[in-house]
Amino acid sequence: MKQTLLNRPRRRLLAMAAAPAMLLPAAPAHAILDWLAERAADNRRKRYDAVLDKALVDALYVLEEDGKKEGLVPALRQAGYKLNGLNIDLVAMERILFNTGNMASAEEKMRAFVPDVGADPVAALYAGAAKARGNVAKAYKPAFSGRLNRMYKQPLVFGQGRVEWFDRDLSFIEWTPEGRVVSLLLHAYQASTSMGVFLTRHSTVLLGPANARHVENNIRNSEFADFELRTL
Repeated sequence: MKQTLLNRPRRRLLAMAAAPAMLLPAAPAHAILDWLAERAADNRRKRYDAVLDKALVDALYVLEEDGKKEGLVPALRQAGYKLNGLNIDLVAMERILFNTGNMASAEEKMRAFVPDVGADPVAALYAGAAKARGNVAKAYKPAFSGRLNRMYKQPLVFGQGRVEWFDRDLSFIEWTPEGRVVSLLLHAYQASTSMGVFLTRHSTVLLGPANARHVENNIRNSEFADFELRTL
């Protein structure tokens, strides 16, 4: 059984609501746009307030100007990541790695890909947040990442002209000293055709009791041990 990860913000509905404002006189149009902006800010505040694990989310995500702006922490923005979604039990982000020109080139790059935990800024922040509250983050081998990714619905857009890889990178699990799962960090890759072929890394942090118990209840303890790479 897969867990649902992401309910995207209703940007399209907001855009449709804003369209009539373009036909109004300047003052009413500005009032409508201000109202829409405040509604959007209020929705961001409510979404953040509902997050189940703010300590972990705050290590990755920022909400600024009373909800008028949201995004990722500076270290992730500087590394090229952008926010893909925030929900009660997840933070999703993405980074475009290459414009490869064609799908064959993207597939070749993924065949040659070798994960390096030391060069992963998302994993570094994730592990730091775990340590700050007395937990540990453990890295797991790509074959196990494929297993974990299949347990959750990925926040990707699937369809023609797109290819995905779920078992090429490391995955990470946060554990308490008592051996309970607290959160997960999963990476997936997608090549998509649009003015060339863009190869994108999608990183999703899963948090909250439901996600933690889902992996605990469906993975044997021996599998955690067999695929563990190391503790960060």
